[in-house]
Amino acid sequence: MNVRIVVADERQASFYDAVTPKSPLTERASLHNERTGKRDIELETDRPGRRFGGTGGSNHGVGGVEGHHHGVTGEKSTVLHELTMFAKEVARKIETDRARNEFDRLVLMAGPKMLGLLRQSLSGPTQSMLAGEISKDILRHGPDVILKAVPIEAFERYRMQ
Repeated sequence: MNVRIVVADERQASFYDAVTPKSPLTERASLHNERTGKRDIELETDRPGRRFGGTGGSNHGVGGVEGHHHGVTGEKSTVLHELTMFAKEVARKIETDRARNEFDRLVLMAGPKMLGLLRQSLSGPTQSMLAGEISKDILRHGPDVILKAVPIEAFERYRMQ
């Protein structure tokens, strides 16, 4: 049985395979989020509250406080959008590999927000192969730490009904 272990954060996703809890991880692929290293101005060009002659007219508070609030909201929504797009890219890779029968079970490891976005992006058949979800950001901790975080049950054979 081959267990695919996908470890992701907002910048990168690594895809590993393991056959037993004691066998070394084999790295199969990695994806990089090309937009995360860029400054905010490169990620978006027309953020709300950040341009002259905004659409709010005289409704803005004294000193443009409301406009600044909208700018922060725009930044947060852009970051979430970029993270969502990266999660969908990672999920497409998982789906492609599942269709090629490259793994029997799937384990996802990511911080809480990324883990939720990954889960939402997976199809029903792929979700049924989930043998574990670890809500930890441990991508940079190395293969030994990653393998130790995989639940032993992920490697157990069982009859899928």
